[in-house]
Parts: sequence; C-alpha cells; structure tokens
Amino acid sequence: MRCPVILGILGVAVFAGTVPAGGDVLYELRFRTSDSLLRGTVDLEEKVTVSVKGDRMRQEMSGTRAVLTRRGKRYQKPGHHVTLDQLDRGRRYEIDLDAGTYLEESFAGMRQRHEEEIAAAEKALGLKPTDAPPFVNVSVERPGERHQVHGRECERVVLKAVREIVLVATRGSGPVGQTPSRFSMVFDLCVAPDAELLREVQRVEERVADLTGLRGDLLERQLRVFGARRDTFAVFELLQHLLEREQRRLGGVPLRWERVFVGPKRDQPQTTLFRYWGEVTRIEAGALDAGPFELPPGLKLDQPRVAR
Repeated sequence: MRCPVILGILGVAVFAGTVPAGGDVLYELRFRTSDSLLRGTVDLEEKVTVSVKGDRMRQEMSGTRAVLTRRGKRYQKPGHHVTLDQLDRGRRYEIDLDAGTYLEESFAGMRQRHEEEIAAAEKALGLKPTDAPPFVNVSVERPGERHQVHGRECERVVLKAVREIVLVATRGSGPVGQTPSRFSMVFDLCVAPDAELLREVQRVEERVADLTGLRGDLLERQLRVFGARRDTFAVFELLQHLLEREQRRLGGVPLRWERVFVGPKRDQPQTTLFRYWGEVTRIEAGALDAGPFELPPGLKLDQPRVAR
C-alpha cells in the first residue's frame, strides 16, 4: 500500500510537555489520499501510528485502498503494514501483516541502490555534478488565521509553487507538444510551535535519511534529475521536495495539512492529480514496550522481492 510522506512533516508529540533526551514518543494520525498521477485513480484512507524508542522507529499503517482503473474497473483492498527502522542494527524491515511476510534491507544497501539509480539517471540525461540545481520560486503566505486541531492551537500557512515545462510523451501523460504545460502545488498547513519532544522524532528521522541517502548530496543530485526530466511524475517529486524544504524552514509542527498537485492529464489541461489530507489525532509521551520494535515471530521472508 503506497503511503505518502509522513515523517518529515510531523514529529509531533510536542504538547505533552518537556521530556528528557531519549524519551519515548508515540503519535497517531489519519490521512486520505487521492492519486491520479499515473493511470487510473487510487484513493487511500489510513490510520498511522508512529512511535520512537531510543534508536528505533516504528510506523504501523492500516486502511483501505480503492482503485479505479483507466478502463473503469473498480476494486478495493485492505492493508496492514509495519515499517521498523532499527538504527542500532542498521536495518529496515517492511512487514506485510496480512500476508505474514517481511522484507529486510540494510541502510547501507538502500543507500547504495539509491546512488546507483541516481547515477544511471544522470548518465542517461547527460547531467554533471557542476550543473546548477533546479530553481522554483516558493511563495509563503500567512493569512493570520489561527485554528484549533483536537484542542491544540496552530497557525495557517500556505506554501505555493508553479512549474511550466514542455512534456515528453509518456503513457497516461497530459497533452504533449511544444507549448509548456503548467503544474502547481500547494501545501495548506496549520502549524503549531516547536517544543522539546519533537527532537526525539527528528533525531531518528534525520539519521535514517542520512544513512539511506534521502538528504544531503544524494538528495541534491536527485533534485537535478527531477529538474532535467520532462514528465509529470518528475515535476511532482521536484515540487514536493522543494516545498517540504521550505516547510522545514518555517519551524514548528503541522497538526493538519492538505497538499494539492494540479496539472494536465490526457484531454484535461488542468485537473487535480494528487490530493493528500491529514491531521494528528493523538499524542503521547512515556515509556513504551520494547517488544513492538522487534521483528514479530512467525513471519516469512519475502525472498523473490529481496532477490530483485
């Protein structure tokens, strides 16, 4: 089940008060996603529980995916998935609780694979390390509105970015020609002030991102790749990363958010291609049981996917 970016926009257990370094954190959120970037439309509703204990982080996701194919066929599929990041062992486990299977990969292996993919894309696109990074102007609006999300106060902030490119022909893409196509992305956030407990979640998130190459030099190289490509998915990824970067500069913690990506698709010059709404529903601080941060017994290793 595809899960939108959760970590990095949250880190939210901030209202339970100040806790000492190394304190355990747990929070829950719910979200809805409508994804029409590729063929058909996928609607996803999930509840997510994120917890951090020491050098380990656990994300448990349960919900339902509804799919409408390009040919009009509909089907639904429930899902129950857990991701375990164990920094002390340098490994990630992706667990499918419905199937009783899991995948295992080291952070070093993930980083190597990520770097190989980027290097191959750079070669195909003729990119060099000295090439300028892509520039997209991101506007920041503060309407002066304050809201309550489950009893917690936050300020509304709106981030916007626009990119115009001439698309190349891809399957399921929008109209292709010499006229630039316009894409826009908006983050509509309700941001609460930062506090001490956020640091524990951020600490683990940042270490995982460093070990897997999802920030730093590898991320900058990946943004150059997205900037050089001329397809809808690359525009989506580029704008999303740049808006997330601007969001981090705001400080604070989003308690409610909506992301909307608009652009052309087939015979529609402008349509909503991606919408992601979410909010934080529960926050806790206190000692957590270590058991859920271990790989559950009785699962079967998914060998074919590991081989790929």
